[in-house]
Amino acid sequence: MNFFENTSLSATSVKLFNTKINEWISFMPTIMQSIGCILLFPEFSMKMLNKNITTNTNSNKHVYIMSILSILRHKREILLESPCENIESLRGEWLAIFSENEKPIIDRRLENKPTDIQLKKGGVHITFNQIIARRDELERGSFERLLLSMYTMIPPVRADYFSTEIVYDSQPTHKNYIRIHGSHGEVVLTDFKTAKTYKQITHVFPPELLSEILLSLQKYPRSFLFLNASQKPHTRNSFVLWSRRCLTRIFGTDFTLVFFRHAFVTNYISTHDMNTVTDAQIKDISDKLGHSPEMFRAYKWIKQGAKGELSFEEEKD
Repeated sequence: MNFFENTSLSATSVKLFNTKINEWISFMPTIMQSIGCILLFPEFSMKMLNKNITTNTNSNKHVYIMSILSILRHKREILLESPCENIESLRGEWLAIFSENEKPIIDRRLENKPTDIQLKKGGVHITFNQIIARRDELERGSFERLLLSMYTMIPPVRADYFSTEIVYDSQPTHKNYIRIHGSHGEVVLTDFKTAKTYKQITHVFPPELLSEILLSLQKYPRSFLFLNASQKPHTRNSFVLWSRRCLTRIFGTDFTLVFFRHAFVTNYISTHDMNTVTDAQIKDISDKLGHSPEMFRAYKWIKQGAKGELSFEEEKD
């Protein structure tokens, strides 16, 4: 069921929130399986969520709770169908639940530590230099090397290359596209998680990345950067699943796209004198990542052991 018709939310947020709400409704007792019951009984609803959710972590519950707050913000009329005497009081209860759940997430972020789920994945220990070394071992022109090149030769975005059209002299027909003109190439992204804030992400390709792309297109002629098994553009979800399988095979351990971002930022901060890097430089690189300068710093993980592995101990003065 779609609870967010005619709202200003992005299609990605609507799909995610609807999925979480409908799943939460299924967790409730049969006679209480409605959005109204979840909204009106916060404590009981959280009890049902904690009891039935597959991955019971603060980070996972964050999205469920955000979906409820979005209902209270964008679709308050739903409560008109329920016996609610004070919407603001009810919203206050949900905000308190949100804050309590979010606190350990913020604390962990301030300490620059990965989540418990991320720590269980071996890819969390792979440094940016190790990623580059593995990339350079792969066959030139292969999809595996191209994938690593797109996420290491320019600042790594999220899963935004899922349906990236290749254009030359024609106008693009997709929101995300790569334009190639002679020795010049660039990628333009307008369909990404934070597009409402950052509008567009553009990367001009360095010569080595353009060379990787052209060689791949020469070996495997196509109209999109990456294709699924049916030789069609990926959906965002299928690209996430495909890339995870591909990266896990490459590194021999569970590796996801987000690790590129953490490894990139950790490496950048570790190899630059941050006392001389300007706010404008941080903003520029943050814009290319599609997030804020504050989030840029939060992506840095603490960090290097004697052999270069990530140890995640608190940083010493």
